[in-house]
Amino acid sequence: MQSEKISQPLAESMQDARGDDWLDVIVELGGPDAANAAGLSRSERIAALKETFSKQAEPVAEVIHRLGGEVTGRAWINGSISARVAKKMIPALSSESHVSRLDLPHRIAADV
Repeated sequence: MQSEKISQPLAESMQDARGDDWLDVIVELGGPDAANAAGLSRSERIAALKETFSKQAEPVAEVIHRLGGEVTGRAWINGSISARVAKKMIPALSSESHVSRLDLPHRIAADV
């Protein structure tokens, strides 16, 4: 079953994997953008963004651990968690409310 939260590259990678095969994924979190709160200083916006990310990331990290996966990194600046999970864990992870997208790790290229 293909979730709209699973990127096309990850879906293609999953086709070649068995249920117990491990995949490195990027878990993008969704939610309100605290950094755009009116009337806050730059440092206050950063603190609010970090707090919002932490509140969203912790329950998702707990699910990853409960399923038997491993959190390998967190990036508050772009609201994502990197993780190593078995293919069979991905449907449960994609059903989490704070998860907006699951993707394969990739390099971020600057717009020029």
